Amino acid sequence: MSEKSLDELITTLKSEAIEAADKEANQILENAQNQAQRIITEAEAKKVELLKQAQKEAQATLNKGDAALKQAARDLKVSVRNDLLRLLKVVLQQEVESSFTPELIENAVLKVIENVGSGSALQLAESMETKLAENICKRLQSNSNISEITKDSNLLIGFVVTKTKEGWSYEITPEEVTELLNKHLGPRWALMLKNTSEG
Repeated sequence: MSEKSLDELITTLKSEAIEAADKEANQILENAQNQAQRIITEAEAKKVELLKQAQKEAQATLNKGDAALKQAARDLKVSVRNDLLRLLKVVLQQEVESSFTPELIENAVLKVIENVGSGSALQLAESMETKLAENICKRLQSNSNISEITKDSNLLIGFVVTKTKEGWSYEITPEEVTELLNKHLGPRWALMLKNTSEG
């Protein structure tokens, strides 16, 4: 083999080796680009999925917060309404107590004894003014409906009428009158408060 053929062979081999290296480099580059594109595509898809999931979670949190706020508003409204009803009952009780004057008690005792008929017993508050108790006793002495008049240390204001043979008694005190009035007025007040809060 001549030197020229040897040079040509070396050149050919070099050229083939360079071509093969270039081809392999191009293949590696193409594979790397394809893999990079696949990673980018997967990352984009994952990003979209994560954003959707984050939006769902954010909406769920907003919905829970909104529901919690609505519940808190309802609870506050109920609490304020109940506080107002208790306050109205306290005011009612104060008004009833201030209305329990000696004259009212005297007239109420006489009217109740007249209406319940004979065989009734009367208990007056021990703290009742002596003059008022004496007036009631004098006026009832001529009344055959009353069988007994006593004083009760448990009563602060008011009186109790009892019919022992029939097994009943009525306690007429500011507390009892307040309870009766509150049973009738309470639902009306509640309705007024509801209408006011909705209006």
